[in-house]
Amino acid sequence: MTGQLVGRDAELAELVADFQAAGAGRMAAVVLGGDAGVGKSRLVSEFTGIAGAAGAIVLAGRGIDIADAPPFWPVISALRHGVRSAPDQEIADLLGPRLARLDDLSAEPGPRVQILEALHRTVVELAERHVVVLVIEDLQWADRSTRDLLVYLVASLTTERVLLVGTHRSFAAGDAPGLAGMLGELRRHRQVSWREIAPFPRTSLASLVETWAPDRPGLEPMVWERSAGNAFIAEETVRAVLAGDALGLPTTLRELVLNRVGSLPAAAQGVTRAVAVSSGPLPHPLLAEVLEVPEPELLEAVRAAAAAGVVVVDDEFEGYRLRHGLMTEVVVADLLPGERIELHRRYATALSKIAGTGPGRTPHRGQEAGRDSDHAVAALALSARLAHHWQHAGAPERALDAVLAAATAAERIRGHAEAHRHWVRAAELTAEVPVEDWVVPRPECWERAAEAAHLAGEHDDAVTLLEQRLAEPSVPDNVTSALLTARMGRYLHAAGHSGRAKRAYRTASSLLPEHGADAERAEVLAGHAAVLLQGGEFAAARSVARRALRPSRAAGLPSVEARVLAILGFSLAYLADTEKGSAALVEALAVAERTGVPTAIGEAYLRRAELLSGPLNQLVEGVACARDGAERVAELGLSRTAGVALLALASNALFRLGRWDDAEKAVAQAWELEPTGGEALEVRLARCRLHVGRGRFASAENDLEAVELLTGSSVGPRHRIPLLILRAGLELWRARPELAVGYVEEGLGLVELGEVDIWLVAPLLWHGTRAWAETTRLGLAPLSAEQVRRLRGHCAEMVRRSVMTVPAVREVVATFAAMCDAEVTRAEGRSDPEIWARVADLWDQREQPYPAAYARLRRAEALLASRARSAAATRELVLAERTARSLDAGPFLAEITDLARRARVQLDAPDSDEEDSDHGHIPSPRTGAESALDALTAREREVLDELASGLTNREIAGRLFISEKTVGVHVSRIFAKMGVHSRVQASAFLHRSRPSDGGPGSG
Repeated sequence: MTGQLVGRDAELAELVADFQAAGAGRMAAVVLGGDAGVGKSRLVSEFTGIAGAAGAIVLAGRGIDIADAPPFWPVISALRHGVRSAPDQEIADLLGPRLARLDDLSAEPGPRVQILEALHRTVVELAERHVVVLVIEDLQWADRSTRDLLVYLVASLTTERVLLVGTHRSFAAGDAPGLAGMLGELRRHRQVSWREIAPFPRTSLASLVETWAPDRPGLEPMVWERSAGNAFIAEETVRAVLAGDALGLPTTLRELVLNRVGSLPAAAQGVTRAVAVSSGPLPHPLLAEVLEVPEPELLEAVRAAAAAGVVVVDDEFEGYRLRHGLMTEVVVADLLPGERIELHRRYATALSKIAGTGPGRTPHRGQEAGRDSDHAVAALALSARLAHHWQHAGAPERALDAVLAAATAAERIRGHAEAHRHWVRAAELTAEVPVEDWVVPRPECWERAAEAAHLAGEHDDAVTLLEQRLAEPSVPDNVTSALLTARMGRYLHAAGHSGRAKRAYRTASSLLPEHGADAERAEVLAGHAAVLLQGGEFAAARSVARRALRPSRAAGLPSVEARVLAILGFSLAYLADTEKGSAALVEALAVAERTGVPTAIGEAYLRRAELLSGPLNQLVEGVACARDGAERVAELGLSRTAGVALLALASNALFRLGRWDDAEKAVAQAWELEPTGGEALEVRLARCRLHVGRGRFASAENDLEAVELLTGSSVGPRHRIPLLILRAGLELWRARPELAVGYVEEGLGLVELGEVDIWLVAPLLWHGTRAWAETTRLGLAPLSAEQVRRLRGHCAEMVRRSVMTVPAVREVVATFAAMCDAEVTRAEGRSDPEIWARVADLWDQREQPYPAAYARLRRAEALLASRARSAAATRELVLAERTARSLDAGPFLAEITDLARRARVQLDAPDSDEEDSDHGHIPSPRTGAESALDALTAREREVLDELASGLTNREIAGRLFISEKTVGVHVSRIFAKMGVHSRVQASAFLHRSRPSDGGPGSG
């Protein structure tokens, strides 16, 4: 009855336009919401047919409605189907090895982001050959890993020929755990379109009814009354009428479906119930195994159900499913308890045979679930379905075995969110199973559930689960308790509970015996020291690291020793003794090299490069260390992790040195390594800094959105505060300081939650005071008294904390503090040129030309505002302009040239190639204007431009650095020359004289 698509022309045209945009090299993503049965799947089916006919690679999958769906199932199943239905052999040959690579990754230890990146690369490689359309239907049922992948793809894809399409039911977020969070994250990205598929309007529904029942012209009012435009209900109503049920027509969806199923032959009803309970792909052999009826009878029953439009053929799995999810829900809900239990038992028994384990036991732990399957995801899917069916069949022992198999299979493919839920269910099932039948002890289930939750980013859940483990009656020995409590500290720190994390580590240390247990002591103390260092508590980190050094050496753990030395060296160099700290870092690298452990070597290089290029401001040495480290870790196979992080550090140091072209090269080199996870965030932040500085605002937005999309609210201050600083800087260059203030205040909220390194806080406070000053300069609403008090308080605290650091750190923080003081004078309308001169000199001493040039701009501005039209102001502007041009700092250069124009200061003429740059060299006044405008002097024309912008004489005086009386004289002369009598007439004359397509603000 489906036939031609009716009533969705506009929605289909939008999808086709998205497809064409993707084909032109602009990734797009579309999320379609709507009520169940409204026609989302039908629309998507029509669209994918068009896309496929146009040569696209269409990969379509859907979420399955079971409690613990296997990770990545919709995507992996779509790729599998893509192998079978590829438009050419080249695509099939490409997909096959990629799926095998996923199996290889699932068997290797490593972060889940590697799986995400492998799937991302598969999509990218396909898009190099054809436009790719990836469809994931029923996102409300999709597993967490699939939802994370969709977010990852949106954040990672930019110009690839890819269109992502997702559908979901529009119901309360609480009915679909995790869906609301994913949709919220996607809403942050500009490349995602949101469309609600509404029920059909009555005219469209009438056309549909006429198509379905051309001989029943009076049917439409009844269908409209019962369906209100819902396509599924409308179709079921028409089917019921055509089946002869016109008088006793059911009025509810449940009655419609059940009447329809009840009209089938008994055997076809049995098939329908079995298909409804399948909870996943249902190939014909599995259905035959479940129903155990002769093949001819089964085929006849299936054909009858299909002819009635209840069962449809699922081409993807060469099997069956019910026509609509709503129909499945109704049929399952109508089953008697005994019927439901028996069908689940039959499915579990049949799937156990397929798994090769027999109905009695299910593979677990080291066993391979689904030996006949070539792929880890298929094995996991089989285990998950077995767990689902055995549990609903009322067989807890067998359900426990299946849940354990599903949990370990999920861990293999790094589906941590799914493993988390499976381990929790396993722990709960042990309450229904005798202790002697436990394959994995309940305490271990809680431990593994906690670790999986932590790896999935559910840190609070990890804390709760580990608390349950520690509450188990079988109390472990003190050493084990110490290790578990230290793990609790790690989870608490990741969850943002720094105070509780430190207490947990202290408790863990107290549980260790006074003598012995050196290996455990070293691990606990090293973890504690690392948490303290990350929180900016350098003195405490140094103290704990010193205590960890002896046991790490006594236990013969050189990798732990190297880690401890790196923490100790960083803390020493930051707080007390730069030379001793640097020596400890050199020793850490030497120890790490002796171990030959790549991660230890990478961490040693990272700590040293971070210290040199950051707080110590030894930028040249920091760049050299980062580059040497990147080369070394590349030899060790860590180029995509530690190597990328080192290149990002090098880029940031080169940015501060004013070597922006070299910084761009370092970022490009890092990006070519295809980084993932935290390293990708570091590269994006480093690249965004260059984008903002050079005025590539759209590119900066893309990087910032990607970082926010990938991190959500889970990222700590280390990434969040730099991101907020970049956000604030971007808005300041866009002349929107009120938005910049909001980002700074969010950053201050993080600072107030706990210890944050003043190295991160200092630039945040400068951006805050700069935003305050800009609101004054632009005449915007002033900051509140509370906002000003908060900024001043944090500035004072920054200075107080800097006293406890070594001179190198203290000098950098003092420079930022001076900059904040200077911005405060600007905010209060009394910008002090002498303070700005001192700031410029301090930045020159730090060898950072960009902020030094900014200070020179502000000094020139202050001198001009005080009517001191001195050579000093001109000199400062010229120096600032030269720096801005050498850096290609577009927004900064625009502000310099704007000030020079208003102050009538002649700057050096730019080279010809610079005049054509994207950063807006100020054009000469237009020639050929009306004679009245030509009669105006250059200064009168400037006054007229400001007047036409709506400024008062006082405001014009401030903008052009002349007295208010002088402005009045200019205005009188302008009126006389133009022959007008009011400001409105003069403004209108000016606007009429401008060409329609001229000027930077036209259009």
